[in-house]
Amino acid sequence: MSLVSLIKGLLPNNKNSHLADDKYSLVYDSYGVNFATNEATFHCLNKGEGGGSQLIQHVVLKMLEERHIAETLPNGFRLDSEQACLLDPEDADVLGLPPFFNNDFDVDIQGRTTKSSFSLQLFAKFEQQKYPVKRKGPILFFSEQTQYLMTPEQLNAVLAVEKHSSLTPDDRTELNNVLAVAKLQQAVKDGLKLDLKHFDKFDLVQPQHITVTANQKVDGSLELSPSFGDGSSSEDLQNRLAQLQGDGQVMRIKDRIVLLTDDKKQAVKEVLQNRTIPAHKVAEFIKTPSAFLDASILNLDLGFSLRVAGIGKMVHIPFGQDSDGSNGWFSTNTDSEPPERLVKLLECEDDVVSFEQSYQQAKGQNADSVVVDDELIDIRDEQRVSETLAEVRENLANPSNDSDTPGVEDTLVRKEQVSLLLKDAEEHNQDIVNKVAQLDRSISFDRTNLARTPFPHQESGISWMMSLLKSAQLDNHDDMYRVQGALLADDMGLGKTYMTLVMLAEYLSMQQQSNKSEKPILIVAPLSLLENWEQEVEATFKDSPFRDIKVLQSSRDLKEFKVQGAERESMQLATVMNDSHADHKSIRYALHVGADAATKRLDMDRRVVITTYQTLRDYQFSLCVIDWGIVIFDEAQNIKNPNTQATRAAKALKADFKLLATGTPVENSLSEFWCLMDTAQPGLLGDWGYFRERWIKPISSANEEEKAEVRLEVGNDLRNAAGQFMLRRTKEDELTGMPTKTIKTGIHKNLADNMAFAPELARNMTGGQLLGYNQIVEDYRKEKAKEQGGGHALTVLQQLRAVSLHPRLDEVFKQPPNNAKEAQRNLQESEKLRMLLDILSDIKNKQEKVIIFATTKKLQAVLKICLDKIYELNIHVINGDSKAIATKKDQLSRKGMITDFEAEEGFNVIIMSPVAAGVGLTVVGANHVVHLERHWNPAKEAQATDRVYRIGQEKPVFIHLPCLLHPEYDSFDVNLDKLLAKKTMLRDAVVMPEVVSEHELMSSMGL
Repeated sequence: MSLVSLIKGLLPNNKNSHLADDKYSLVYDSYGVNFATNEATFHCLNKGEGGGSQLIQHVVLKMLEERHIAETLPNGFRLDSEQACLLDPEDADVLGLPPFFNNDFDVDIQGRTTKSSFSLQLFAKFEQQKYPVKRKGPILFFSEQTQYLMTPEQLNAVLAVEKHSSLTPDDRTELNNVLAVAKLQQAVKDGLKLDLKHFDKFDLVQPQHITVTANQKVDGSLELSPSFGDGSSSEDLQNRLAQLQGDGQVMRIKDRIVLLTDDKKQAVKEVLQNRTIPAHKVAEFIKTPSAFLDASILNLDLGFSLRVAGIGKMVHIPFGQDSDGSNGWFSTNTDSEPPERLVKLLECEDDVVSFEQSYQQAKGQNADSVVVDDELIDIRDEQRVSETLAEVRENLANPSNDSDTPGVEDTLVRKEQVSLLLKDAEEHNQDIVNKVAQLDRSISFDRTNLARTPFPHQESGISWMMSLLKSAQLDNHDDMYRVQGALLADDMGLGKTYMTLVMLAEYLSMQQQSNKSEKPILIVAPLSLLENWEQEVEATFKDSPFRDIKVLQSSRDLKEFKVQGAERESMQLATVMNDSHADHKSIRYALHVGADAATKRLDMDRRVVITTYQTLRDYQFSLCVIDWGIVIFDEAQNIKNPNTQATRAAKALKADFKLLATGTPVENSLSEFWCLMDTAQPGLLGDWGYFRERWIKPISSANEEEKAEVRLEVGNDLRNAAGQFMLRRTKEDELTGMPTKTIKTGIHKNLADNMAFAPELARNMTGGQLLGYNQIVEDYRKEKAKEQGGGHALTVLQQLRAVSLHPRLDEVFKQPPNNAKEAQRNLQESEKLRMLLDILSDIKNKQEKVIIFATTKKLQAVLKICLDKIYELNIHVINGDSKAIATKKDQLSRKGMITDFEAEEGFNVIIMSPVAAGVGLTVVGANHVVHLERHWNPAKEAQATDRVYRIGQEKPVFIHLPCLLHPEYDSFDVNLDKLLAKKTMLRDAVVMPEVVSEHELMSSMGL
């Protein structure tokens, strides 16, 4: 008997029940698939009403919409074909889409690519037959009964053949014919099962840029050659240039076929027409290549701050762990992502190398997945992993020239990245410390224009910033080791944004009183915080002290200041000469900056420019040539790695003063702290070699018994070395304006001052949950015995965590409840979720609000559906996929969801991922937090808690830690709680608690 039939049989009056199992109607068109229902039903589903398969479809589509994958329609949703093909198979099945097509394809190639009669026809192999491909949106259509969902590479191949088939004979030029084959070849590289016949022997290349190489002759002159970036030598190109005569746009070079579109061919001709630079003009050419070559069609890659030594190829800094590096393989998300996710996560060659090392180690441990950027990547299919890595490398070698997408890190970065070259700080500069030895921390500031009265700790913080700023203003600006920045490392929620804005207003006032230039101000922040900075200006001042605020981001003001036709500067290649340096005057700026830009200039006085770290990276040359007054780096942990272009651009920015703000100055390694301080105040902690020898080596060389004590000693020593240049206060410092915080736990232990024992928060697992848990442990021990000490540790930990949440999570996800009674019964199968219901009932009686932190996306969906039914709510889910900024008027951003949540009178619930909650979200409307899934990194859990425990919170805060017990021995939850408790949070030392590793947890559980 099916689950639906079973539930129907248990319910009274099932003839009138809503288990009719309505689903969205699927309507395909040329561009995608529409999920449609009537508008009345759609309205009910949006309010959390309804049931059956349609409700779970709606929740999945809603979560896809929050990820900017699905689009809302008046009566449903729409998925473009490209997005539908990227769906997880389980999501596709829930949405009613057919299974993926896993068979081979065949292609019929007729004629020569040089002829207009050239043609392509694609066939799908099915049941030992070949059928001409027929497509409906993302669907491979054989008949009304036989349909399959295409994979991305299958869709790309089909679209390429469709496009070529639609060309008229006149348009079937050699270029267009070879382009079609190139797209098929790329699809094969991406995993398409297709025999391309003799075209498999050729590598088809489409240059993204035409650059210039120069060879010096014996007489001192230069011979210029175009470069396609495909590895072809100057000699190879010289021997094949005749192929471009007339209308030729295809070059055959050894085993490569190079395709040149009209603009690329024009660029090649530009080089050939200016082939020789006489010896007496070489210096002038190097200084100003744009005087010899047209920079509008050739990408001639361009002062800057005192620290900038020039422009050239980035040099990687070996930048490792401060201890044993055992952060573990275990992710905070039990839903592993497919290998194809690596295309977005691996942003440069260093990322690829790092992943490959982790991948090999994970395979050696029999792991099924590996962690990349806190996401769990499925590595069981080695072929898919290999194919995806090949695609990543292809993308890095041939980056796209698309305009930037809001909130999405541009992954297509050259292997050989071009960036600003930085002057390294010397070993250690004691003069910097001496300059601020007598820092005046009692500087007053004007409060007449402030809309809010600062708390005492904020007053002292503002005075600290002002005193360092004044020291910077008085110091010699031509000295690299002048006072020039600081690190504001206050705990989250203490008002760093407010203090910073007051300091900025004081800076402009101070400049005006001294008859000095009121320079522009730059604020760099994560995308999710751009709205917050704008709103904080309005909330902080009665009248804005700034000329205006410009948000330098693609969906806002970037287009106003972008030079027409200019590409992102991060894509410019410095290949003018064969060495690793270029002349900065050869750079073509992509933004209107400087006096020559007149009214179009970005760098107006008294202007505040707010941008993201991605935009800073992409337009680093323009932004680094501006003489900024103050630069603010919010959530500065984004520039903790010295090998990223964003970090190098941050260090190179020219400013009177730089302030880095972060509540987590160290997330994983002490090396991150060096990078932050080297940005704020070069020389204070020496260069990387000095820092590593003095503060990293003692930890890495300590034995396990001594390591904790050594970490503390090193952390305190490092804090003292930072001295006046770092301000760090925590909420435990008895600061005025903070509410009380009580952590409630059901486990007997030595409780800290702010903890309270709550026996109702610990229950024994029973029934199917207990049976499932025991079976997992028993199976693992049998497997381990067979493998003589091996065993799949990672897999068993995932399974134990999953069953501790709910014994039938997958089934409940696929068949959601139709009413409150069903929802209650579903959740009560888990003793942990029973505890959650009791917690929520108590909060509801108090008419207060709560955040539930959970990382598993299936659990998030199940909780939303069930709790909507039980409490008649429409609960928002904020996970790592939710958009930082709304891009359409009918879509809510994270901030919009929180505003919606807080606006509800009385009791309300919101579900969040602790990862998504780690940056910039303030939810003081809630005063309860339930950590349903504990994060293995105690710092991440603390960050999540700080969403409610911060300035602005007017109620006592309660943190609930429900714990599932085993009747015979310590459970998964108990062992994890013990290990987290050992990871001591050191309030003032510059060290952070280590992450719990899977090895520690397995050892603790005796497995």
